[in-house]
Amino acid sequence: MGRRARVSRDQVLDAARRVFAERGFEGATLTAIAAQVGVSPAALLRHAPTKDALFTAAMAPGAGDFELPMDALAGVPGTADPRPVLRRLALEFVPFLEARIGPTVVSWLRRQAAALGSMPRPVPLALFDTPGPNPPQRALAMLTGYFRRASRAGRMRVRDPEAAALLFLASLQAYVFLHRVVKIADPPLPLPRYVDTLLDVWTEGAIPVPRKRRSPRRSRA
Repeated sequence: MGRRARVSRDQVLDAARRVFAERGFEGATLTAIAAQVGVSPAALLRHAPTKDALFTAAMAPGAGDFELPMDALAGVPGTADPRPVLRRLALEFVPFLEARIGPTVVSWLRRQAAALGSMPRPVPLALFDTPGPNPPQRALAMLTGYFRRASRAGRMRVRDPEAAALLFLASLQAYVFLHRVVKIADPPLPLPRYVDTLLDVWTEGAIPVPRKRRSPRRSRA
């Protein structure tokens, strides 16, 4: 009988996902991945025959892996105060996205390499290659539905709920991209400060509308 592996396949894939996300495909080594779970590099080959196969398995979409923070909006009535609803959503969604941005970027780069013919097969994108609506599409649909309910209840004033939902999501994704990919600020701007400012702009506006001056009345001759 062969010697049992000291770690499970899920543990190996989790470790591989972390190392690939941090170092990219080229920078990641089997030695570095093996060190994460305390086994030899050769032991990894029990779970995938090559580094490329390990990458594909680690980045594959997982069943039930994407319970979105937006799913909770289904139970929020349109009459609820939008500010605490959106604040809680933002504070939950940004960490959710931060945990997935690294693997997604690395997978996208490998997919581009496949498109150029330097790889034998395409690479899955876990955030997008899922049956039915993918997680970003689902997130937009859930947020759009909430904006519509809030607008009908008079708690929000948005002429186009779908465009407004896209704008709100883009603001949250911009925070993740600028801080985790571009690394625009060190240390990063605290998330609560960013979210509160974003909601201030949404609720109060940033540019005051000037009052129209009344033209002076002309005296009659």
